[in-house]
Amino acid sequence: MKIKVSDDNAAKIQAALDAVNGRANEHTYRVYGDIARLVIEAETRRADLRLSKREARGIQVVSVSGEAVPTAYKWRRNATRVELTYCATGWCLTDLTSTTIYHDGGGSRTSLTPDLAALAVAKFQSAHYTVRTA
Repeated sequence: MKIKVSDDNAAKIQAALDAVNGRANEHTYRVYGDIARLVIEAETRRADLRLSKREARGIQVVSVSGEAVPTAYKWRRNATRVELTYCATGWCLTDLTSTTIYHDGGGSRTSLTPDLAALAVAKFQSAHYTVRTA
């Protein structure tokens, strides 16, 4: 699956969400607007890493829906796992699945290739500090 996240593709993304979530709707990403918000968060993460749009190709952000609940809540919950990848045309939805969460809830995680990680570290270093040699 590879769908560019844009208003033009909102119907395709909505259909994919409906297919993945089935009847579950409490702790899931249910509408296209949820995915659009994830793209805004992903774009903020890209900017925080100081990667240009051209340099950022290949960066991935994986988000799982659902908030944390009290530890006394002992039941499993259905959630939505969304994988966004930065492509040449912008953020694309590359994976969408249903998953199970417990009391911890979901969250987001950024994944970089080794080359992107080295570039991000080099940009951070050049902006914030220098390394002295002995």
